Amino acid sequence: MAITLKQLAELSGVSIRTVSRVLKNQAHVQEEKRERILALAKKHHYVTNMAARNLRLNRSRFVGILCSNAPYEIFRQKLQDLETRLETKGYYPIMACCDGSAEQIEKIFSDWSGLVDFVVVSLFDVPLPSKQLPELFERFSMTPIYVDQEEDFPGHHLTINRATGIRDAISVLIRNGKKRILRCGSLQSRETGLQQAFSETPAEKCPELLRMEEEATFKNGCLLGKKIMETGADAVFFDTDKMALGFLNYAAQNKIPIPEKLSVIGFDDDISGQIIYPSLSTVAHPTEELNEAILTIINARPEKPIKKEFSTRFIQRESC
Repeated sequence: MAITLKQLAELSGVSIRTVSRVLKNQAHVQEEKRERILALAKKHHYVTNMAARNLRLNRSRFVGILCSNAPYEIFRQKLQDLETRLETKGYYPIMACCDGSAEQIEKIFSDWSGLVDFVVVSLFDVPLPSKQLPELFERFSMTPIYVDQEEDFPGHHLTINRATGIRDAISVLIRNGKKRILRCGSLQSRETGLQQAFSETPAEKCPELLRMEEEATFKNGCLLGKKIMETGADAVFFDTDKMALGFLNYAAQNKIPIPEKLSVIGFDDDISGQIIYPSLSTVAHPTEELNEAILTIINARPEKPIKKEFSTRFIQRESC
C-alpha cells in the first residue's frame, strides 16, 4: 500500500516541506537527504495525491475527453491531434468512450471527480441525455467544451461548417466547365454546400446535377462504379473519402483515366487519399484550428461561454 506525504516525511526524518521540494526536484536540499527521500519514496511506492494537489492549486492538468467508439479515420485523427497538443502544453488527456447514457456518463464523471476541470465532448452518432447532462456537469463541477455537437447545452461550443468546403469544391468544378456533376451519398450534412454552389452560379452556366443516394462506404464506391460511368457524369462528389477511394479502385481496375474521364472529389481528407495515385481531391475538416481553440479555452478559462464556428476547406489534388 502506498504511503502519504506525511508518512514519507516521518520515515525520512525531515519536514513535509523538504519532502515536497525533493519530489518537485527543487533546489536547496542536501544531496544526502534528497537521495534518502527518493529511495524511501520508491521503496514505499509513494504516489502524489493528484486530487489534493489540484484542490490546492485550484486547477488541474488533467483534461477529460468524452468520445464515442466511431470507426472513422477522421474522428481518430481529430482525437490524436488533440491528445498531442494537450500533452505538448503539459496537460494529461484522459479518454473515455461513451454510449451516451446518463448512467455511464455519471460513472465516468465520478471517476474523474477531483482530477478534471474541463471535459471535451466529442461524440459521433451518440444521443446525449439532454435533461441530465447539464446537471451532471454542474454537480461534478466540470466545464464542458462541446465539439461539433448539435444540442445547445450550457457551455462552450465549437462547431464545424461543412458547407464552406463543399461549396468551394463544387464551384471549382463549375468554373472548370463541368456539365454533369454527380453527387454520391446520402448524408444530409453535405447538401447545404452543394446547393450554395449552384445557387451562386448564373442559370446559363449551371451544370446538370445528378444524384445517387447510397451509403457512403468504400464497398459501395466500388460496386457503383459501372452505374456511375453510365450516368455520363464528368465530375463526381462523394460524401466521404472512403466512397471516393472505392470508386478510384474501380477506375484503376477498369483502366478509367482520372481526372481525364471525370473529376473525383471526396470529403474528410483521410490519409489514404493523400498517398493513392491519383491523389484524392477532398474537403478537409478544420482539425488544427478546432483543437487550438480547445487549448485556448482550457488555458484562458473564460467565464462566459465561447461559441465559435470553423470552416471546412477544399484541397485540390490530382483527381480533380
